[in-house]
Amino acid sequence: MGGMEFPSDGGPASVGGEAGVVPDVLLRKDVKARCARLGVGADALLLAAYALTLYRWTGVAGVAVRCGTAVPTVTLVEDQNTDDLLRVVHGLLASAAAARSVARSVATSEATEADVQAAFGPGAGAADGCDVWVRADWGRSDWQVDVGCRPGVWAPTELAAFAADLLAAVKGLATVSGPVEDIRCVSAERLALIHRVNQGSKTLPSASIEELFWQVVRRRPDAHAVREGGTVLTYAELSHAAAVQAQALYKAGVRAGDTVLIGVPRSIAEVVAVLGTLMAGAAYVGVESAVPDAYLGEIVRKCAPAAVLCADELAVRMPTGIPVVEVWSAQWSQESKHPEPEVDYPQTDPADRLAYVAFTSGSTGAPKGVCVPHLGVIRLALGADYLGLEPGDRMLRLSPLAFDASTLELWGALLNGATLEVYTDPLPSPSELGEFLVERGVTVAWLTAGLFRMVAQFAPDSVRGLRHLVTGGDVVSPEHVAKVLARHPDLVVTNGYGPTENTTFTTTHTVTAADDLDRPLPIGTPVAGTAVFVLDRRGRLLPPGAVGELYTSGAGLATGYLGDEAETRRRFGRFCPDVPDRLYRTGDLVRLDGAGRLAFLGRADDQVKLRGYRIELSAVAGVIAGLPGVKDAVVTAVGADSASKRLVASVVPADGAEPGIKELRSALERRLPSYMVPTLWAIMDRLPLTRNGKVDHQALAEAARPAG
Repeated sequence: MGGMEFPSDGGPASVGGEAGVVPDVLLRKDVKARCARLGVGADALLLAAYALTLYRWTGVAGVAVRCGTAVPTVTLVEDQNTDDLLRVVHGLLASAAAARSVARSVATSEATEADVQAAFGPGAGAADGCDVWVRADWGRSDWQVDVGCRPGVWAPTELAAFAADLLAAVKGLATVSGPVEDIRCVSAERLALIHRVNQGSKTLPSASIEELFWQVVRRRPDAHAVREGGTVLTYAELSHAAAVQAQALYKAGVRAGDTVLIGVPRSIAEVVAVLGTLMAGAAYVGVESAVPDAYLGEIVRKCAPAAVLCADELAVRMPTGIPVVEVWSAQWSQESKHPEPEVDYPQTDPADRLAYVAFTSGSTGAPKGVCVPHLGVIRLALGADYLGLEPGDRMLRLSPLAFDASTLELWGALLNGATLEVYTDPLPSPSELGEFLVERGVTVAWLTAGLFRMVAQFAPDSVRGLRHLVTGGDVVSPEHVAKVLARHPDLVVTNGYGPTENTTFTTTHTVTAADDLDRPLPIGTPVAGTAVFVLDRRGRLLPPGAVGELYTSGAGLATGYLGDEAETRRRFGRFCPDVPDRLYRTGDLVRLDGAGRLAFLGRADDQVKLRGYRIELSAVAGVIAGLPGVKDAVVTAVGADSASKRLVASVVPADGAEPGIKELRSALERRLPSYMVPTLWAIMDRLPLTRNGKVDHQALAEAARPAG
C-alpha cells in the first residue's frame, strides 16, 4: 500500500481478491435517517466512511477523488464534526458527479510519505489498476459493499478485516454527531482481538529480587549458580559471597535507596557485586570500563553513587569522595561466618524498590537513566513462559551489565535455579563464542541480532547444544533463523523485542521450524504481565492492521527517568482515553496482524538500534556540531540489518576551518561511548538536499568514507 509493507497473515497476499459486507436492516435505517436529516446522499456517507477507514489504517489524511478532469479532495480532520464531513463529501460527489462513476483516488500524506491508490463507485474493481477499491451504489436498492485489493496488498483475512472496519465506520458516521476522532473504525470482532492479545497476565510475588534468590538458595544450596573458567560457586556460596559484599558496602556508607556504580568485567565478581548491591538495599548502575570520561562524569552526576565496585582501570577515573569498595576474589574465605548485612529497608512493597538504573542515549547526547524496579525484573525473569528456564539449564552470561539484556541473563538464571556460564572475552568472535557454547554445554543463550547473524553464518554448528536461542535488539534476519533451524531441528529460536523502559522484553515471537518462518519476522505477542496498544498521533486506539505507534503497559514499566521529570512525563503517562493504564510510548511504528502479532515497521523518530544499543541520531549530530571548527552536522544510519548497519557523520566546517576526520572522530570518542561514534565520515561544503528540500541521506552515505 503505497510505500508501506503489510506483512501477510492468514493466507497469501499475492492472490488479491474481494470481501463483501451487507449493512443489516437497523443500520440501513440509521443511514437513511442520518442522511435525510443532513440532506446528503447515502453514497456520501459510504465514501466518507471509506476515506476515514483508509485514514485509520494508513495515517493518510487526504483522499483526492479523480472524476474526469476534476480532482476534488476529501480531507480528514480529527476535530471536524461528522455532520460537516458528510456535507462536504456530499458536495464533492454532487459537483463532480462521482456517485455514478468510477473514481480513481490517490491519497497522500507528507507526514508518512505514503500513498494509496484507491477507487470508489458502483463499477470500481481490479480493472482500475488500484491498490484498494470499494464497489457499491447506495443510491439504488443494492446495499452490498464489496471491498477488493490487488495482489500483494493484503491477505484474504486482512481484506475481510478492512471490510469489517469499513462497516464499523459506516455505523459510526450514521449514529455519531461529534468529532471525527470519535469514529474509531474498529469492528466488535477486531476490538476483541486486541483484548485477546493482552490476556497474558500472571500473578507476581510481592517480594524483592534477593528474597526470591534466597528461596532458590534454600531449595538448591549445592546446585551450581555461576561458573567462570575453572571456578564455580554454588547457590549457597554465591549467597555467602554476596552477603559479604553487602556488608562491605554497608561499612562504606551505602544505605537502602542508594545507588552503587558497578564497572566490573563479566565474571563471578560481577555477579557477586550485583547481588551484594541488592542485598544492601541499593540499586546497581552498570558501566563499561571503556566509557569516555565525559560520559562517565554525567552518569556519576545523575545517579550520585554512594559507592563504586569496579576494576582498577575504572577506579582511578572516579571522582574523589566516592568510596571504591573491594570486589569478590577467589581468596575470599568461604569458611567464615555468614554475615548478615545491616539493612534498614524502607517500609514499602519490596517489589517497588529500585533495582537498577540503565543509561541510554538521550535526546541531547547526555546519558538518560532508566529506573527499573524489582517488579519489572521479576516480571521478566520469574517463570517466563517465552523461555522456560529451569534447574539444569546453563545460561550464557555475555551482555554488558550496562545493556539491559544482562537483566535476562542474570536473573533469568538465578531466580530459576539455572547456572550462569560466564564468557569473559570482551569482544567475542563467532568461532570462539561457538567453542565456548559447546565446551560449557550452554542450553540457553541470548545473542544480539548482529552477533546471531555472524554465528549462524560462520559457526552454525556451535548452537547444536542449545535448546533455546533468544535474539533481538535489532531486526532479526529470517534467513539466518531458517538456516540454524534447518540445521538443528530441535532448537527453538525466539525473537525478543523491547525498549529498556519496559525491562528488556515487551513482546516475543518464537519459531520452531524453518518452514513456519515469516518474512520479515514479527516481534510477536506481549509477554505475560504486559499489554500492548497501537495508537495514532492523538493517542487513540487504532484498528488491528493499522500502522501506528506502539505503547505498552504492565508490570515491566520503569518508574521513569532519573532526575528528569519532564522527560518522564513526555514518555510515561495515561495518554489514551481508550486505555486507562499508565503507558510508555516506545516511538516504534508497528501494526497488529490478524493473528494478533505485532510487526515492526520502523521508528517514528530518528532513533536507531546498533548492536542492541539505542541511539538518538540527532543527539550524536548535536555533539559533533558542538566540536571546534564545525558549523553543521547530520548523522544517519546505513545498512539494512544489524550486521551491516553503521553510523554515518556528515560535517559542514565552520567558515575558514578545515577539521580532519581523524581529529573529529578522536574528539567524539572522548565524549561518547564507542557504539555512538560514527565509523563513516564525510566533510562537505553544504548538506545535499532532495528535490523536496529534505537532507539527501543517500548522497551523504555515498560521500562518506572510514575515518582511517
